[in-house]
Amino acid sequence: MATEEEILAEIEQLGRLTEEQENILYNISLKQDELGRQSTNLLRSVVEESPVYQPMIEREYLTYDVFNHGTRHEIASLYVTLKGLRYCILFSDELAPRRKLNPAGAPWDSVPGEAA
Repeated sequence: MATEEEILAEIEQLGRLTEEQENILYNISLKQDELGRQSTNLLRSVVEESPVYQPMIEREYLTYDVFNHGTRHEIASLYVTLKGLRYCILFSDELAPRRKLNPAGAPWDSVPGEAA
């Protein structure tokens, strides 16, 4: 299990994920947090050939299981690892405001109790 110091050392060596990758990682981690170990499903070919997903898998921020229920297409069920969750926690102050809605489900600029 990667510690905060190990993640920061890796970031210093390899750099941070791209903004797109960070947004994907953060969104999947929120989904898992709210729904338990809920996966995000994509075609395996999309995941394994993707310049977006593959670096996150190689750096162990994401992992996946492959399923094929008798069809031509194999499904990759993506999960954020503990290392990926720690990455999201380290940068949550930057990642959270990128989302359209705050954790309460309202736009960031809305104030509770005020009429729109």
